Amino acid sequence: MTRIGIDIQGGDYAPEVVWQGLELALPELKAGTELNLYGLEADAARSPEGHRYHLCSQAIEMGEHPVKALQQKQDATLIRGVVDLAQKKIDSFASAGHSGALMVASMQILGLQEGINRPVVVSLFPRIDGGQIAVLDVGLNVDAQAEQFLEFAQLGASYAKAVLAKREPKIALLNTGAEESKGSVVYKRAHELLKESVEGFSGNMEARDFFQSDVDVLLCDGFTGNIILKQTESFYTLSKELGLKHEFLNRLDYENYGASPIRGVRGKVFLAHGPSGPRAIKNMILGAESIALANFVHS
Repeated sequence: MTRIGIDIQGGDYAPEVVWQGLELALPELKAGTELNLYGLEADAARSPEGHRYHLCSQAIEMGEHPVKALQQKQDATLIRGVVDLAQKKIDSFASAGHSGALMVASMQILGLQEGINRPVVVSLFPRIDGGQIAVLDVGLNVDAQAEQFLEFAQLGASYAKAVLAKREPKIALLNTGAEESKGSVVYKRAHELLKESVEGFSGNMEARDFFQSDVDVLLCDGFTGNIILKQTESFYTLSKELGLKHEFLNRLDYENYGASPIRGVRGKVFLAHGPSGPRAIKNMILGAESIALANFVHS
């Protein structure tokens, strides 16, 4: 049995949008998948038959301080889900709620993988050739040090192998030029370390080649990655407003992906955008199911 944990109170439009996404996801779940829903008493009656509803007394609001929330709201839906994941009562946990609180809870309750000093968030982007490129980090490590890029490469490679079915993923470093001499001091040093130590490292890649490359894993600090993520979302929205039509543009819609995995912690955690709509929540749930079944190592 695959046991998926879902935060009913997670998201800007929770709980209603989560229930709507859940209804869309139910027909597409694999046989043997059990949903574990973490919600408040007011929504308990809406839980579908054949799945489990965990009654919680608290929810973490988007504006709360993440550390204080973890200390003061032990019975919050988000915290209860992460605790159950740590205790192996569920196989994965997904939320569109407070990203900072989910990150702090994941680090403190689940703990970090051996050899990893900071977790990362991975996002998938489409390539024009029909493939996908995994980008990390996209928001957590905004002041990454050069040595951290070795951890990014390790986590990105394992993700590409498990999710993208790439036996020997091609890895690149996002930079201002293809030459080894390009970039800041941190990026120059990161290039040296990656070239020395990482199998499959192909060197620097410029942003203009992002969608047209054959790279499977692209490394960058969280500041740069978050800009790429939000610029891509903005470009998709603009293309719709301008009436542009192309299959590739449709693949830029973040609601098709639903959520992103937090890698580097001892558990399978999925983080969705706060303003996610029903379709994004549906894909978050299906993604959490897929991540639960993926062969990741968290020791």
